[in-house]
Amino acid sequence: MKIAYFSHLDLNLYLFRLSWMKKLVENGYEVYVICPRGIFFQKFSDYGIKTIEINIERGGLNIFAETQTIVRLYNICKREQFDIFHTFTIKPNIYGSIAGKLARIPNIISHITGLGYIYTENDLKANILRTLSSVLYFISFKFVKKIVFQNSDDLQTLKKLFNNDKAIIIRGTGVNTDFFSSDKIENLYVKNFKKELVGTENMIVITLIARLLANKGIKELIEAANHLIQKHKNIFFLIIGWIDKGNPAAITKDFICNAQKNPYMKFLGERNDIREILGITDIYCLPSYREGTPRTVLEAMAMEKPIITTDAPGCRSTVEDGVNGFLVPVKNSKVLAEAIERLIVNKDLRIKMGKASREKVVKEFSDEIVIRQVLSLYDEVLKDEYHKSS
Repeated sequence: MKIAYFSHLDLNLYLFRLSWMKKLVENGYEVYVICPRGIFFQKFSDYGIKTIEINIERGGLNIFAETQTIVRLYNICKREQFDIFHTFTIKPNIYGSIAGKLARIPNIISHITGLGYIYTENDLKANILRTLSSVLYFISFKFVKKIVFQNSDDLQTLKKLFNNDKAIIIRGTGVNTDFFSSDKIENLYVKNFKKELVGTENMIVITLIARLLANKGIKELIEAANHLIQKHKNIFFLIIGWIDKGNPAAITKDFICNAQKNPYMKFLGERNDIREILGITDIYCLPSYREGTPRTVLEAMAMEKPIITTDAPGCRSTVEDGVNGFLVPVKNSKVLAEAIERLIVNKDLRIKMGKASREKVVKEFSDEIVIRQVLSLYDEVLKDEYHKSS
């Protein structure tokens, strides 16, 4: 049985779907990754996953180049004849459904990982892209067996574009709750690491981990930080992530340089030690405008951190307001600052909410739960195909 995963980035598949693929290999499936060659591309083979390189430009609009990509993808599908072709993000979803249909792949699954910039903004470019994507999704969804959403809000947004019986919700990508556990990091290490990054172990650290995009709420967090730092000298803000140059919502280097003039704030760029960063974190904050299901929030929850995020699609499902954190309005730095302050001044509440975060992520978002849902989906489409052919 052959299953292929198709994305525009090897990073997305390696960081967010590797646990799924490892389980499929373990269960005897022949698993393929189709994506451009990046720093993670060769690592898939370490887990028995086969790789097929393809060029796909996330923002490319050259009709000739885009047609070539679809033809190349068609040739791959025609040659390999996958039993399941699972695609992720907008271009792979659209191109994959067209190429897969032409190649007579029996089971094509489109995965909506989030709706992003074109659904959070109302400028001319976003409106044009939103209209175009809706038309293309309307066409491509006709060719797929199932459409996976990470939250019910995204499903409601796109539900007019497909038959409702195709939709399924699988919340998030799963979190390795054994790896992301505060028990795995020694207290002495936490103290020393905190001292190294923020200067003293006595600081209350508020952390955000995300691509450096305006729609992740970074500007609102900085506004809240500038207000809070005037009142509290025992707090420090860490922002971890990279500038996504190809994204219209990317913030600029000048913006970062200006924000870093604040002595109580650091931009650390892209890091590989996320668990350790979360280990020294006291409050995790993601004031995003919209998400699929935010992976970094789930990882912070697994590390027993109280969460402050927005009452927005994808975000609101991670927090029970007042139990494991607080939900705040989108684009409201004043309310965001108030929520952060409630946790700054109350250590017992931080600990209580952190424990509730851990309980929630283990019960609802763990690797085991999500992988079980994915395998169940595959069993369903394969059985349906078997009954049709018999």
